[in-house]
This record gives sequence, structure tokens and C-alpha cells, in this order.
Amino acid sequence: MRLRQNKLSRQHKIEARMPVSTKPNPNKSRQALVASIRERSQALLQKAAPLCAAHRARLPDPEIRFDLRGLAAGQAQWRRNTRPLIRFNLAIAKNHEQAFLERTVPHEIAHLVTTACHGRTRPHGREWQAVMAFFGVKEVHRCHDFTVDEADIRRQRCWIYDCGCSSHELSTTRHNRIAAGKTRYYCRRCQGELKPRPMAQGSDPLSR
Repeated sequence: MRLRQNKLSRQHKIEARMPVSTKPNPNKSRQALVASIRERSQALLQKAAPLCAAHRARLPDPEIRFDLRGLAAGQAQWRRNTRPLIRFNLAIAKNHEQAFLERTVPHEIAHLVTTACHGRTRPHGREWQAVMAFFGVKEVHRCHDFTVDEADIRRQRCWIYDCGCSSHELSTTRHNRIAAGKTRYYCRRCQGELKPRPMAQGSDPLSR
């Protein structure tokens, strides 16, 4: 996640649950997989058109990238004065293709539709859940459950921090700066100062 000193990017990790039993399709090319994700995204956006019309909101027209790395399956970002952005992780999509199309893609599209119709809301609140239900996704979850080849990710220790509206992952470098009293970070959405989440005894920070 991108960070500026004393400011957190509006971009936040948003993930969808996928079953660990999904098997990769070794015969599917990268281009074909990208095409499938784009097609699924456009179909969901068109399905959401009546919802946006009912709220007198413009249907989102996101820029879609496939450059996400690490353990996040997808990320959605609503940007001012430009198109919203969705980033997908092709390494995960390759290994969990069916679940990715059925859960992760609507998960990210639903975030944009929710923001278009309702403005700022809780990231996975009732408005977002209602959009997911409209898309026909019965089981909705914030986080996914998947297996990832170690060769596909760069492991980096992360520390969980909370603000007034969400949670954030900070690198060890930024965590150490805060611990040493050298700087502070603030959420751009709620302007709240990021505070470290207390860890249970014997637990470790996240690695990704």
C-alpha cells in the first residue's frame, strides 16, 4: 500500500474469500485470464446500472489493472477527479480462477458501486453487502482463504494499525518510525491518527 509520511493513501486492501480447494488451470494463458476478468467486471457493472440509476448516480467506469502482488486478491480505490481504480492479483486468479471470478471480482466492483450510490460508508457495511446480494453472492467475507506459492509473493512483515474507520497494514520501517516517536501517520478518510493494534501474547505481526 502506498504511504506518504503523515498521510495514508485512500487505497486500502480489500479482499474476498476463496476456497483453498480450487485448482489452477495450467492451460489458460495470461491474456485469456485477463479477458475473463474484464468480461466479468463489465457484466457486473452493467448489472449494477439500475442500482446507480435508482440513486441518480453515475455508473462507475474503473481503470482495471493486473499488477497487484502479495497476498491481496484485489484492491479498489475511489479517486477524485479521475476514474476509479481496481487492481487484481493474477497469481491468485490463476490458482483460484473460478472462485476469483465468482467472489473476488464482484467484491471489488461492489465497493465502487457502493461508493457511487452512497458515498463514504463502512468498507464492508450493509450497503456493500446489499450490492453483493444484488450480484447474487450469498456468502460475503472481508478476507479470503487461499494458498499461494511462495515464489509468487515477496514476504514482508506488516503491522496492523487502526484509525477511526478502518485498519491498515504498515511496514516494519514505518512501524519502527512510529515506535521511536519520529513520525505519525493519519488516515486520509477519517483524519484519525493510526494506532497500533494490541497483539495477543505470543502472536506475530502479519507477513506477506
